[in-house]
Amino acid sequence: MKRIVLAFGLATCGVLAYALGSFGSVFNTTYKVAPGSPLEQAKCSICHLNVRGGKLNPYGLDLQKVMKAANTKKLTADLLHKTDNLASLQAGKNIDRIKAGKNPGIP
Repeated sequence: MKRIVLAFGLATCGVLAYALGSFGSVFNTTYKVAPGSPLEQAKCSICHLNVRGGKLNPYGLDLQKVMKAANTKKLTADLLHKTDNLASLQAGKNIDRIKAGKNPGIP
């Protein structure tokens, strides 16, 4: 029984890691983030308070609202662009921060 629970837990973690890891690639592709740039290295902290995930930062919360309004859990370029003109940090539009190579969710 323990083996079944362990196998199920490992499979679930793998699926979640794969699914959530795709968010970063959608962001990087959509905004043509340069490999090795600080924005690319930010990884999960683009939407979360740290690089390992966890609580959402202001940009992540705005993106979450957009995804809920679209009734989806799949991130797309169109959904990302719906946050472009928002100022998640009250420090300029998200798109301007992204174009400047700055994280839209962390000051």
